[in-house]
Amino acid sequence: MSSATRTVRPVLRAALSATILAVAALAGLAAPALATPAHAATAQATTAQATTAQAMNARATSTQALTAQAARLPADNVGQIAHGLLGSRLYVTTDSGANLSSADQQQIRSALDGDQDADIRAVVVRNDVSGPQVGQMLKAVANRVGKGQTYVAITADGTRMGGISKKLDTSEINQLVTRTDGSPLKQRLVQFGNLAEKKADDKAKSGAVVGYVVIGVLIVIAAAVVSVVLVARRRRRERHARQMADLKRGVQEDVTLLGEDIARLDLNVMDPGLDPDTRGDYERAMNSYDKAKAATERAAKPQDMQAVTTALEDGRYYMTATRARLAGEPVPERRPPCFFNPQHGPSVQDVTWAPPGGVARSVPACAADARAVLAGHDPDVRMVPYGDARRPYWDAGPAYAPTPAATTTATAVSTC
Repeated sequence: MSSATRTVRPVLRAALSATILAVAALAGLAAPALATPAHAATAQATTAQATTAQAMNARATSTQALTAQAARLPADNVGQIAHGLLGSRLYVTTDSGANLSSADQQQIRSALDGDQDADIRAVVVRNDVSGPQVGQMLKAVANRVGKGQTYVAITADGTRMGGISKKLDTSEINQLVTRTDGSPLKQRLVQFGNLAEKKADDKAKSGAVVGYVVIGVLIVIAAAVVSVVLVARRRRRERHARQMADLKRGVQEDVTLLGEDIARLDLNVMDPGLDPDTRGDYERAMNSYDKAKAATERAAKPQDMQAVTTALEDGRYYMTATRARLAGEPVPERRPPCFFNPQHGPSVQDVTWAPPGGVARSVPACAADARAVLAGHDPDVRMVPYGDARRPYWDAGPAYAPTPAATTTATAVSTC
């Protein structure tokens, strides 16, 4: 250090002291009349500084005490939080230290009450609560409450937020948390509720659209199935109607042929000279004709034709008996109708016959058909209407199955 510097420093110190004394003197001249002397003023200033330091220390001590007291507050357990959320959408834990007034809390509850689809329940927690702790707490609270679709927890400073939901998946919850980041506590909860409600509404609408599409597809499938069933039923009815019409035409031919046979004989049943047995058989033949005709008109299904074929069989036998009596011949025994053509009347004997490609078996036959079979010729087979053609009655489909002769024939053919 140079000598010049050492010389300047005492001078500067003397000048500074003189300046301070001058300022103090001026202050003494400006003070009220009751002002204290200079040395008293100096003591008073020193006292004021000490008082200010004491006040600051007292405030610091008070703040530390409040902080310690808050730290000593017990944390709310799951049961308390769940009980609080049973009747409210918002629960602020005792140790959170959240700066939310009663009015702020009511605004949050009112906003969350309007989010019916998202159905949110919120918990405000301490700032130092960890994510895993929040997740476990929310799951336990949700199980205890037993209602609500979405549960969220947010720290008292509004910086961290997490949640669980039955309506929204984890990625959607995280997306909403990110979108509300940076907002104060109250605004963030309200904004989160609004966004969650919109997201839940959109998912519900999307689900409804999918549901409507599924319902529409099911309706179309059901309509198609019903249409197929109805078409199949209609075709079956039409097929049965055609078969019944063919059957009726064939049976009516038999009824007409019996009527013509009765008319050709033209017996006068009122003739007193007519043999009573002959009259009785002829009358029974006419009655059988009337029964066959009436049963044909009433028939609605193939099974109804059994009454017709029975009446025809009776009528043909009684006509055979009537002719035998008129000729003075013995009345033939009652035998089944001719297998090959029931119109031929009762059979007279059994012959061995095999259908085309079938096994030979014994069948009843009239005299003419028996001679033909025994001679190696084809018998006179009954041909019936079948569509636009005619075929043997036993090969004319199920409509002829109920007839006795057709049943016998079906038995013969089935053994082939």
